[in-house]
Parts: sequence; structure tokens; C-alpha cells
Amino acid sequence: MYNTFTKLKSTAIAVIASSALLLAGPAMAAPKDKTPGKPGTNNIVEIAQAVNKDLGVFDTLLAAATCEYFDGAVVDILTGSSKVTLFAPVDSAFADLGLDETNVCDAFAATPNALLTILAYHVTDGRRFSNSVFNRNGNSKEIEMLLGTGYITTEDGMIYGTNNVEPTGIVGDFFDINASNGVIHVIDTVLLP
Repeated sequence: MYNTFTKLKSTAIAVIASSALLLAGPAMAAPKDKTPGKPGTNNIVEIAQAVNKDLGVFDTLLAAATCEYFDGAVVDILTGSSKVTLFAPVDSAFADLGLDETNVCDAFAATPNALLTILAYHVTDGRRFSNSVFNRNGNSKEIEMLLGTGYITTEDGMIYGTNNVEPTGIVGDFFDINASNGVIHVIDTVLLP
């Protein structure tokens, strides 16, 4: 499936450390432009695991990605050589749906494709930094998500899933996290296709 993850380079550690306190805060409007810099050597899953080790904010997301019935397919997408962008919901977003790391796989055991659809609705092809996610003038933009699960819409710094009652925002300053195989934006809601 995947190997034990390596230590983050000093630049990735700096991003994580500077953002750690912001994860507990509320979502913000569209991120201000910042230069993402060169990609690190760690992939999306390695970065999520490193952040989770320190902050415990991706327990449910990581558990969902590694459900036994996926046989490593979700992790392969997030660790592969294809460039993707992950909108990564924090644990409290899953808790709002009654899910946590102890029950997320069991909750979808009878319908694993439903969980796969939800997870795929958080991933899009290519490196999409905040300037590619949000229009500078605040106008709406549609972004096609992975595996034909539909589109998310961004407008005025917020992200709208097809079946979400409330929009989501980027958590604190945790956006444009530059992985070796893509980009991570941390969000406070599970997007529902």
C-alpha cells in the first residue's frame, strides 16, 4: 500500500508550524496571494500524516482514505505521480456528519462507492493554488472534481458543494500547501456531491 513516511523538509515543517495555531480557528475568506514556492519532496499523504501527528486534525480523513475495501486505491491517487489538489476536511467536519476515525469505514461498508464518491469530490486534477481556485474579483468559478463526481463552485472566497447547506472556507492560513504531487487546501466542511 504505502511505506512508512519520511520526515518533512525544513520548509514543510515551517509551513506546518506557522499554521498549527490557525487550524483551530474559524474558516476565512479567500486566501490572499502568496508565493507557494517549490514543491517539497513529500506527497500529499505524507504531509497530511505529519500534520496529523502533531495536531490530530486528519484522523478521520486518513482513516477514510485507508478503508480496507479500497485496497489502497485512494492512497495511490494521493501518493502517485499525477498532480492533484486535495481539499482536506478536518476532523470536526466529519464529526458534523457523525463520523470519526473509528466508524467512518464501517459506516460505508455496505456502500463503499458512496464513500469513494465523497472522497473523490475533494480531489481535482492538477496543481490548483488559491489563485486558480478563487477568482480575484470574487466571481463564481466551477472546478471539476475527480472521477466525474461533479463540480464545486467557488465564489467570494467560499467553496460550495452541490449538496451542502452551508459553504466552506479555507481554515486559517492553511492553503497552498505544496506537496511533491500536488496541493492541499484545508477546509472546515465535508463537501457533498
